[in-house]
Amino acid sequence: MAGDRDFAAQTRDFVYGQGQPKQCSATAIMSGKCKVGGTLLKGSAASATGYIDTTDDKGVPFFHPQGCTADVCTSDGLGGFRDYVDPTGTMFGDAYNFQTLNYVLTPSSRVNLFGNGSYEVTKNTQAFFEASFNSRKSTQQLAEEPLVLPNYPGLAISKDSAYNPFGVDVANYLRRLTEFGVRTANQDIDTARLVVGLKGTIDEDVPVLKNWRWEASYNYGRSTSTNTLNGDLIVSHVAKALGPSFIGPDGPTCGTPSDPDTASGCVPLDVLTPGRVSKEAINYLTFTSIQSGLNEQHTTQATVSGRLVDLPNHGDISVALGGDYRFERGANTPDPLTATGDTTGNANAPTAGAYHAFEGFGELSVVPVSGLEYLKWVELDAAARAYDYNTFGSGITGKLSALVRTIGGVAVRGTYGTAFRAPNVNELFSGQADGFLAIPDPCDTQGGTMPLSGNTKTKCEAAGVPATYTFNLPQIRGKFGGNPDLQPEKATVATVGGVYEPIKGLDFTLDYWHIQIDDSIQTLAPAVILAQCYSQGLDSFCKQVERDPGNHTISHLVDLFQNVGALSTSGLDFSAAYQYRNSLGTWRHAVEGTYLFKYNIDTGTKNGMGEEEITHGKGFYDLGVNPDIKFNVFTIWSHPSGIGAGFNFRFVDSFKECFQDDCNTPTNLRRTVSKYATGDLFFNYQLKTSQGTTSVAVGMNNVLNVQPPVIYNGQALNADESAYDFLGRQFYVRLGQLF
Repeated sequence: MAGDRDFAAQTRDFVYGQGQPKQCSATAIMSGKCKVGGTLLKGSAASATGYIDTTDDKGVPFFHPQGCTADVCTSDGLGGFRDYVDPTGTMFGDAYNFQTLNYVLTPSSRVNLFGNGSYEVTKNTQAFFEASFNSRKSTQQLAEEPLVLPNYPGLAISKDSAYNPFGVDVANYLRRLTEFGVRTANQDIDTARLVVGLKGTIDEDVPVLKNWRWEASYNYGRSTSTNTLNGDLIVSHVAKALGPSFIGPDGPTCGTPSDPDTASGCVPLDVLTPGRVSKEAINYLTFTSIQSGLNEQHTTQATVSGRLVDLPNHGDISVALGGDYRFERGANTPDPLTATGDTTGNANAPTAGAYHAFEGFGELSVVPVSGLEYLKWVELDAAARAYDYNTFGSGITGKLSALVRTIGGVAVRGTYGTAFRAPNVNELFSGQADGFLAIPDPCDTQGGTMPLSGNTKTKCEAAGVPATYTFNLPQIRGKFGGNPDLQPEKATVATVGGVYEPIKGLDFTLDYWHIQIDDSIQTLAPAVILAQCYSQGLDSFCKQVERDPGNHTISHLVDLFQNVGALSTSGLDFSAAYQYRNSLGTWRHAVEGTYLFKYNIDTGTKNGMGEEEITHGKGFYDLGVNPDIKFNVFTIWSHPSGIGAGFNFRFVDSFKECFQDDCNTPTNLRRTVSKYATGDLFFNYQLKTSQGTTSVAVGMNNVLNVQPPVIYNGQALNADESAYDFLGRQFYVRLGQLF
């Protein structure tokens, strides 16, 4: 559970400085309540006792709960109300710490089966098959449902509700529905794959093609899934349950005394006072969501390869040719409530789509020199692939590469190629789905004042947001999904490097690489969309931000798959390894790593000065964890007796994260995310007997129990699971038997 790990037990905001939304005012800093460079406990405003904003869309109070003197009130648990207590650096106040009920690592169980075999049809021909089956069952858990009325236009606690003592509609109300229990999601996924085919060699008596290898195969794969979710509410039922109601002879009843609603099963919801939600209301409001999915692939392929001709100087020319046909389809069918969006969870439209492709490919390898005194090996390769997709058309890609080995253990190598990646079924056809994003609204003043100048002020005013308005929403609703108009990604890849082996067993490698991807298929980071709209003032991004015209909150941040201008990245891969044998056994020591030169996304738009808008990711968290350097150091030892051991040390360099996850705006304040290093140990033993080989491995990962560095812009856990270990120190034992 997140509560079992210090880094994830509480959510925090970093205090970048005064006068910025969601941070400290000058008064708070001077009073010692907020320290620049310190942290604030964040929690969720959808608290267990409720969050009642008594102000209208102009920020003016229009009703006053008895017992509460502030603009924001909460239940006192006794049927009355009091002032809502905001979180501080040391306490949550009335904000809800949802982390203790969330999983850091989700439980899962897996079963894998694999088999293969072959049958000799003739002297030169074999029939073969491969078959595999994988079954996974997994569970996710989240804290109880936060009922956030501003997320649902028109939803409010009616002034005519039997449980509303205020005499006015209450629309800006948030509460954690602790009576309903946690939200859970359970997946059951089965994947099967079967390959059958023939392979063989051409008889050596056949001129030119003697000893060539050939293969023809058919590949079938299918994955089916069932996803069951519990804990979300039916929005239309919530609207009725919060609507007009009265206490009649038969108890709480929806509707009015003159027009009671007795046919729909509606149960009035007493949500203003915690602990008063009835079981009947819970049953009326909740449902079990069941979604099913399917992915399927059919591929037929044929290849042939062999030596064309021998050359002088021990060289040769070889060739490989082939072609394939591939058909893919996928579908996802949500339940009707989820499909229509009539749920407090993530709306998800149905997905269905298919495509097919024909491809032909060839490779030519020329070794003009081999085994000479100064030129030990020279190899030149050329490859090409032609393709035709029914979704976007045809094209061709190619690659050239070379390798030269000389005296003294020196070798140089390089490649240049073009490539493409076709959009898959999910990227093309997935139905639009909701997701909740733990990022701030740039127009949310949180009790402060909106910036007096700049693009943010202009864009917020243009959207009709009042200059001192406070939303205090715990999350922003995003809208994600496929885009049938996607085009394939096109890339150029270039590498050049060398290898140096001064003595046997010792080698050093250094390779420079550069990758340019045009029309990159991706969704932009939500924080990048907001930054480009509000910090940079780009209208193309502001079109992706939809606001409710009534309360001015962001109703949806639209982030569908799209062909972004370009992604460009380059760096150096380096390694050094030494393998040798002595009286203690065989040893291998190595270091492997990458130094990043750049990681940039060209959004395909221009800024206010007419310049290409480039988002830089190297050393910034704007595009994820992209530090200057990452490397591993490891040693492996094995003894002829079957004993072995080793260790691995992993290092990830530090980088910057900034206010509103936007380090590309130079004026934004920033902090340094700490360096990260972990170490693993293992011991193994192999015993060979007449019954086969028995192997035992015992290990300890993350020996020093290092926790991931804090990233306050991380999605949910103040960290990033893509780059760091969340589990902490762990031990394992592995037993294997080969008969």
